[in-house]
Order: sequence, then structure tokens, then C-alpha cells
Amino acid sequence: MVALFKKANLFASAGRYNEALEGYDKVLKQDPQLIHAWNNKGNALAALCRNEEALGCFNKALELDPKYAFAWSGKGNTLMTMKRYAEALEVYEKALELTPKDVYAWNGKGNALTGLKRYQEALGAYDKALEIAPGSLEVWFNKGTTLKEMERYVEALECFEQVVEEDPKSPSAWYNMGHLLHHLKRDAEALKCYDLAMERTPRFAEALRDKAEVLRELGRFNEALECCQSSLEIEPGCEATLHTQALIQEALVKTVGAK
Repeated sequence: MVALFKKANLFASAGRYNEALEGYDKVLKQDPQLIHAWNNKGNALAALCRNEEALGCFNKALELDPKYAFAWSGKGNTLMTMKRYAEALEVYEKALELTPKDVYAWNGKGNALTGLKRYQEALGAYDKALEIAPGSLEVWFNKGTTLKEMERYVEALECFEQVVEEDPKSPSAWYNMGHLLHHLKRDAEALKCYDLAMERTPRFAEALRDKAEVLRELGRFNEALECCQSSLEIEPGCEATLHTQALIQEALVKTVGAK
């Protein structure tokens, strides 16, 4: 049974979740009391977006051992995916009662509080996570996202700079930096960040659309239209991009008419 459990874990690590589930089911048929198998099965189901089934597995693990912190965290993460933020917050707090230095639980608590728009409390949770693990890029990223929601753009930018300093290949961090720099009226830098995001993810429709918006405000209408067209090739019919495109075309007509 140990070999079977290890094989299922290897499948899960490789992203082969359906095969992992088959393995966990075989293990649990032999030993229905194996908490680790229930927990790992829950993680595999969550990865497949089978969230209600995943919650059932985490709950089963917690029935067997209410102090099993991994299951509390897994349950919290699944509830976050389902946008059940208040329930997720309760779960993360339970996990932290058991393991007060669990960085993932502090990060999850911050995410749940952000989902509830309790931003200042969320920052406190992220800061607690960073006290424990100052190099956690995930926490820096999430803290930056929350600060952006609070319109504290300079502080948010500093968080994303922490991310790209350690992981310059992160397209999402570069994209967020572009967005923040645009808010700070540093448009030349914003354009560079959008380009860096698209170097890493060429089919980044949202970055193309936001770059188009910056170019529109700079009066570079033809370049802006090219960005919109490229974005629409990736996401045909996107209402946000079509709206931006219409604004650019309107501005272009006015410019031509003025001449």
C-alpha cells in the first residue's frame, strides 16, 4: 500500500490528477482511515476544480484528526476558489491555532480578508507571513494586489518590484507594475513593463489592452489600435477591448478632423 500511495503522489506532482485519484481510491479502499490519502485526494480533486468533492475529502480527513493542519489549509484554499471568503477565513484561523507559524495559512487568511474587502486586516496577515518567510514571492504578490485595491500605488509597486527582483520571468508581476506605473503617470515605464510581460507571455490579451489604453492617452492612436487588434485576435469579442478600441477610433477621427 505504501508503494501505491507514493505512486499516486508522484502522479499528483506531475499534474496527472485523474491517475492520482485512481491511486488514492485504491489506497483508501485498503485503509479508509489513512488521513494523508484523504487530504491528498482532496488536493487532486481541487486541482481538477471538483471543489465540492474536494471539500468532502478534507472534511473526512478532519473527522479522523481535527488537528490535521494540512487538511484545514486545503479546505481553506478550496473555499477561496469557490469565493466563500468568510468560511475560508474561519478555516485559516483554525489552521493558525494549530500551526501559528504556517506561512501558507497566514497568506490564505490575507487572501480571504482581501476577498471580504477587509484590506487593512489583510495587510496585517501578509506582514505576519513575511515575518516568518521574508522571501515568499507569493505573499509579496498578494500584498501588492491588496495595496493596489486600496489605491496605495507606490507601496504596491514596491511589492511587485520585490517579486521581479527574485523572479524576473513573472509576467503577472510585470503586468501589475505596468498598471501601477500608469496610475502614477509614469507611462514610459508602464509601456516597458507591459512589453516585458508580453515577452514572457506573448498571448497576454489583458496586457495588450492596457498597453493600448496608455498609448491612447499618449495620442499614439495607430499603435494603440494595433494593440487592440492583437488583443482581439487572442480574445475575440472581448467587451473591454472593444470599448477601448472604440475610444481610440473616436479620438483618431477627432484628430484627423481637427487637421
